[in-house]
Amino acid sequence: MSTTSANEYLADQLALSRLDDDGAPLGPQAAIYAQASLNGARLSLVPSTAPHAGLGGGWWPRSRDATAELPGLIAELSARAGRVSRVAVQVSAFDNIPHKLTVGGRKVHVAWFRYMNVNTVLLTMAGRDDLVLLVVPPLAPPPAAAQALRAVACGPGAGSADAILADAGIAADSDPLRSAQNRTVRERG
Repeated sequence: MSTTSANEYLADQLALSRLDDDGAPLGPQAAIYAQASLNGARLSLVPSTAPHAGLGGGWWPRSRDATAELPGLIAELSARAGRVSRVAVQVSAFDNIPHKLTVGGRKVHVAWFRYMNVNTVLLTMAGRDDLVLLVVPPLAPPPAAAQALRAVACGPGAGSADAILADAGIAADSDPLRSAQNRTVRERG
């Protein structure tokens, strides 16, 4: 394991430990958290017993590379919540967006849209309603990312994706490189 990978793994462990050990007693809607692994998705889901309206969970990708990040998310969701058949992302939220992915021997269609919230992904699930996940920006500080994932896992009363990120102290676009690129595009336009 490289030093960078080891450091990322330790940061993930720290962030996830804060998700389920903040000193507060677990409430009736306590989320089930994925265990961090070097290649695992950093994901929290609203418990299946909670009514589903709005966000169904949160995801903290390690980068904005859709080809690198989506397979882990799809594999984790398929194991925990059911088969994913389609993923929709906001076109400026990710780089390197494929048309299709093969995950676990199954093809998953990937679509991108200009007019969806940059802080969400939409997953079409087999045998259940679509699942909308909050996307925590990859460069968000671990404590803030953990707070956002914990908040979204509380269920429908958690608020909108933008409000959850703001409450966690995460800027609308906490990726300085992407913000600079977006400013350049706007200035040229």
